[in-house]
Parts: sequence; structure tokens; C-alpha cells
Amino acid sequence: MRRFGDPLVCPDCSARLPLGAQACPACGLGLSGPVASELLATLQNADRLLEQLRADSATLPEQAPVTLPPPRTRPERPERRGLSHLSVPKILLGLGALCLLVAAVIFLAVAWSWLGVGGRTAVLVGLTVLSGGLGVWFGRHGLRMAAEALTTVALGLLALDVVGADNAGWLGDLSTNGTVCVTGAVVTTAALTLTVLTRLGAPQLGAAFAGSAAGIGALGLTDHRQLVAAVAVLGYAVLVALGRRLSLPLLVVASALIATWWWLGLAVSGLQEAADHASLAGLWAHGHGLALLTAALMLLLPAGLARHHPQVVRAAAAASATALTVTAALPSVDETTTTVGVVAIAATLAWTAAAVLLPEAWRPVAQLPLLASAVPVVLITLGLAAEATVNATGREPFTTTVGFDLPDADPVAHPALLVVGAATLLAAVTSVLPRATEPAWLTGSAGGLALGGIGSLALLPVPAWTIVGALLLVGGALVALGVRRDDTLGVGAAIAGVLVSVGAITVALPSAALTTIATGVLVVEAIAIRWTGRFADAGTGGGLLLPVASAAFVWSGLTAADVDPVYRGVPVLVVVGLLALVMAVPDVEVAAALGGAAAAVVAVTSADDTATALAIHLTVAGALVTASALVHPTRRVLGWPGGGLLAAATWVRLADLGVEAPEAYTLPGAVALVAVGLDRLRRDPEASTTTALLPGLVLGTVPSLVWVLDDPASLRALLLGLACLALVLAGPALQWSAPLVVGAAVGAVLVVRELAPYAADVPQWALIGLAGTALTVVGVTWERRVRDVRRTTAYLGRLR
Repeated sequence: MRRFGDPLVCPDCSARLPLGAQACPACGLGLSGPVASELLATLQNADRLLEQLRADSATLPEQAPVTLPPPRTRPERPERRGLSHLSVPKILLGLGALCLLVAAVIFLAVAWSWLGVGGRTAVLVGLTVLSGGLGVWFGRHGLRMAAEALTTVALGLLALDVVGADNAGWLGDLSTNGTVCVTGAVVTTAALTLTVLTRLGAPQLGAAFAGSAAGIGALGLTDHRQLVAAVAVLGYAVLVALGRRLSLPLLVVASALIATWWWLGLAVSGLQEAADHASLAGLWAHGHGLALLTAALMLLLPAGLARHHPQVVRAAAAASATALTVTAALPSVDETTTTVGVVAIAATLAWTAAAVLLPEAWRPVAQLPLLASAVPVVLITLGLAAEATVNATGREPFTTTVGFDLPDADPVAHPALLVVGAATLLAAVTSVLPRATEPAWLTGSAGGLALGGIGSLALLPVPAWTIVGALLLVGGALVALGVRRDDTLGVGAAIAGVLVSVGAITVALPSAALTTIATGVLVVEAIAIRWTGRFADAGTGGGLLLPVASAAFVWSGLTAADVDPVYRGVPVLVVVGLLALVMAVPDVEVAAALGGAAAAVVAVTSADDTATALAIHLTVAGALVTASALVHPTRRVLGWPGGGLLAAATWVRLADLGVEAPEAYTLPGAVALVAVGLDRLRRDPEASTTTALLPGLVLGTVPSLVWVLDDPASLRALLLGLACLALVLAGPALQWSAPLVVGAAVGAVLVVRELAPYAADVPQWALIGLAGTALTVVGVTWERRVRDVRRTTAYLGRLR
């Protein structure tokens, strides 16, 4: 059962107390004096009352409910304003310690000259001992803040004591660095003593930072700075161990941080020295690698200090192994890139084997140095891959024969390192993956290894067809795997195979015949992917690829057959158009349009008579698009772009023949639109003539009207007027609104344009009179005209 008044438990933090403790070692609460005795008596009385309450509760009847008074609500604590009760002494003690130290410095500066040796010694030693003794006494009696302040003053006075002793000549002829070193050592010793006696925070921090001051002073006394740094790291390791044993957290944290700073200095200095003498003889025969080796081994210190924490031990071992790997590989830095690559590959393979053989819990120890050693392998492999790509694709398209050779490259490293590096990286990744035997990874590894071998071959002056053939084999194998599977692996394999085959085409581009073979293989792959339906119901993937690959195949085949570029566009249009006509899915149609347009543009720009070539290509394209609209009911909308292409072909041909009359360009299209509109009105009695006939009527009349505006007295104007009259008469007779509206609007503009030349000859007074008369008539007959307009609107609304 719980006890309140336990003399072996701190009443504040509940920590266990040793026998006879004057203060809590955990929180510093004072446990001596009348207040502490009264508190213990009160808590023991609470235990007695609790026992009595338990006994009374046991004697109550079982059925009798116990009515407890309602719990008292604690009054809300007033909002804290100003400083807390602990902030004031902290501020006062901090200012007091600062004032004491400043006073001591001023005392040394002013009174040192007129005090004798005995007086000076007595004053300084007395102040130091007094402040230190008071700090220890306050710490043991629970006045922690006062103890922190006075121990800080004592350590500061001790530093001044050493400086004063040096100025008095008691320490001999010390240099500035020597004084700093001695002062730091003395203060460190005193701070550690105070730490053991009081367990206060200020002495812990003082010991850590004073030790660093001693090390900085030692750096100026010797040329062996790396030795000083190593000793400092070991010294702070001892302080960390001491702090862990005595449960001094500030000493542990501060010492660890400062030790890290000293270790970084040692490591950087050692790495710089080793890099300047990067050879086996320089590093080991002449000792220029010892500092870096020492820094690498010192990374094991955390493992010894925290040997009961497996994660810390493994992290320290991994870091040390990485540093040792870098140290061992450093002699290869001044060698060739090939040597660097060989060393990095050897280290990567060694750590890969270690990652496989070590137990599961210790594998991270090998994975960190594995990552470090794999970095140069990755860089060299990527560099060689980039050079192989450039070497294999550096010629102009369609400029040579099938048997052309690749250039003799000058790679940064031996070509064999490309395939070896790829294999090494694949093995390294395999050792890290939790399921290295997964089919997807095995497939990717096989493909990557094959591409690495092909890349190594591409760095040599070999016939290009060997590279093309090897790439096509790899791409075909991946596509074959992809069409056999219906999972994610199949999709990924098919996409990778297509990309590899496209790479083969880029290598084959200098030869039209070789390109034809490569694009033919790509067409076969696209057909296989499209017809297996692995990707989507609409044929996404194969549908996009097949028209483009077919266009490239036809173009390169015609180029290999030495067909003039102007005659290559139409066959490409026919092939991709037939594909779109047969398949009739959006992705095939879009890709066919893009491939055919590209071929047509190249063919037209290559022709001497561009107008004729453009008209031919537009006619073929329009015929194919229109045929798709006629064959497939779901593609009726393609009739509009098909008709537009055919009309554009006619216009181009007319312009080439020198025809300037607009009717030759517009009337065929207008007649076709009106015919389509009439057919719609026949099939749909509810259809509106505005949507069915208006586009054709506007196209047939407005272009001629624009021409008539420039030449009103012409046969064209007469014929246009008769046409407008016919439309105005036919509209009401057939009860169609579109002919009436178009005929009336165009006819009105035509009549006004015919009147314009004669209006200029009429006197101004006559024009003014006519305007006034018209306004008067309109004003008088306003109501009747409004009625007529309403009747006319109602009549037009009844028309179709």
C-alpha cells in the first residue's frame, strides 16, 4: 500500500534516498532542519489517517450507500504575473557572481602593485577557498542556486590565481599558450573535484570547457597538433565515462560535444595530410596516414562507452568501418580513374559479401561502408554510360551504309568497368533488398547487366550493327516477357523493352537500312503489345506506339530504297491512315495524325513545287479522314475535319492555278454544307434550319458580298442580288427562317452599297430634308410599326 511519510523517498521527486541523506541527490531538496521534520511528521500523520479511514470503511454495512460530500472545486489559480519565486534568486545570484569576478579582476589590476607577495597570496587564496567552501556547504544544505553561483566564482578566481601567479613569476617563464594550458589544467582539476563533492552543474560545465582551453594552449606549445587532438579526444572520453558512472548528465553531454569538435579537427587534418601524400609509401612508410587511421579507430570509442546499447555499438562500428575503408582506399586517389574504379569495386564487393554473411542485426554495420564505397562506382559507371551513348549516337541520320563502325572513344576509364561496375552495383543493391529473389528485381538485374555489357562494347570501334542487334535482342526479350504477364512486372518489362528498342533505333540512324530493320522490330513489338491488351481497354501504349513506329518504318524503308523525300509523305499517310481506319481508337488516331503530319511536312518542304505537293497531301489526308467518318458510325464527327482538309486541298490547287474568284473556293463547300443540311431536314422534321442551312448559306453568299463591296457594278453583284431575292422568296414559301434571314441581310447590304455612289451626288439640303421627313414619319406611325414588328416576329417564329 502507498505510504506518504516514507523517510527513504524524496517527498518532492519520489527518488530513492540513501540513509542519512541531508539533501535529495536527484532534485537537490534539503531534508534537514525543522521544516523538513515538520513535513515528515505531517506525511506520517496522513498515513495514520488513511489507515483509520480504511478500517472505518471495512465496518460499514454492505447495502448501506455511503454518501460522500460533493468534491470541492479548487479555485482557479490566479494568472502568474511577473517573475516566479525562483527567478529572483537566480538573477540575483548570477549578478552577484559576475560582480565578484569583475571585482577580483579589478583588484588584481589595481592592488597587485602595492600588496606584497604574502598579501597577494593570502587575498587570492582566501577568496578562492572561501567561495569554493561556501559553494560546497550551500550545495550540501539544499541551496543549489547559491552553490552554483559560488562555485562558478571559485573557478573564476582560481583561473585568476593562476594568471596572477604567472605574472608574479612563480610559474617560471611561461608563454601565453603555456599560461592558457596550465590555467585550463588547474581549473579542470578543481572543477572535477567540485563536481564529485557537490554534483552541481557549473563545475561539470567548467571541467568540460576548461579542458578544451588546456588543449588549445597545448596546440600552441607543440608542432604535434594531431597528437594533442588525439589526447584531447581520449581525455574527453574519460570524462564521459566518469560522468556516466557518477550520473552527471551535463558532464557527459558537454564532454561528448567537445570531443566531437576535437575529433573533427583530427580527422580533417589527417585527411588533408593523407591526401597530400596519397601513396602506400607516403601513408604508411612515412607515417602520413597515422592521424587518419587514429581518427577512424577513435570512432569506436562510443561503442566502448555505451557497450550495453546495441544500437550505439553498431552505429559506431559502421562509422569506424566507413572511415577505415576510406583510409585504405586513399592511395588510389592519385592514380588513374581505372585504378580508382577497381579499388572502389573491390571495396564494394567486399562489403557486399559482409552484408550478406553478417547476421541480420549486424548488417547495418556493413551497409554504411558499402554505401560509401559504392559512390565512386556509381559516378564512374554513369560517366562511362554517358560516353557510350554519345559515342554510339554521334553521326548524322541516313548518311552511311549498314556496315559503318563506331568511333574510337577515349573514355575516362577502361570500357570493361562499365559492365563490371553495373554488376557490382546490382550485387550491392541485392544485398540490401529484403527480398532479393523477387522476379521483378531479377529481371531488372538481368536487363541492367546486359545493357552494361552493350555499353562497354559501344566504347570500342566495333560495327554499329552489333550494338543495334544486341539492343534489339534485349528489347525484344523484355517485350516478350511483358506480353506474357498481366501484372505490374509485365507492364514494366514491356515499357523497358520499347525504350531499349528506341535506343537501338537512335544508334542505327546513320544507316537507313539499319534503321529500317530496327523500326521494323519496333513495329512488331508494338503490334504484340497492342493485341495482347495488357495496358488498357483503349489500347494505351501499343496504340500510341504502333502508328509512330509504322511511320518511321515506312519512311526509313523508302529512304533506304533511295526514294526522293517528296514522294515519301504519301505512303506514310496511307499506312498510318489505314491503321487509324482499321483500329478506330483515339490513341491510334492521335498518333497516326502526328506521324502523318510530320511526314507530310518534311515531304512538302522538300518539294520544288510546294503548292502541288501540299494539295496532294491534303487530299490524301482528307480522303482518309472522311473515309473513317463514313465507315465507322461512331466517327461521324470526323467528316468535318475531313471535308476541311479536302476543301483546303482545293483552295491550294486553285491558288496555284491563279484563280482569284472567291466562288471557286467557297461555293463547293457551301453546296456540300447545304446538301448536308437538307439531308438533315429530311431525316429530322423537328430540326431547325438555322443550324442545318445557315453555315452553308453564309459561306455561299458572304465571301461574294465582300468582293461585291469593292466592285458594285458587276455581273457578280447582279447574280448575288438574284440569289438573295431567291432566298427571300423561298424562305416564306418553304417556311424556313435561314434562307429568309440570310437573303434579307445580304441583300440589304448589297442594295445600300449600290445606292452609295448616287448618294454622293444628292445635294445636302435634300439629304437633310429626307432625314427630317423620315423621322417625322417614324414618330407619327410608331405604334403601328411596333404592331407590325410584333406580327412579323410571330410569323418568323412559326417558320422552321
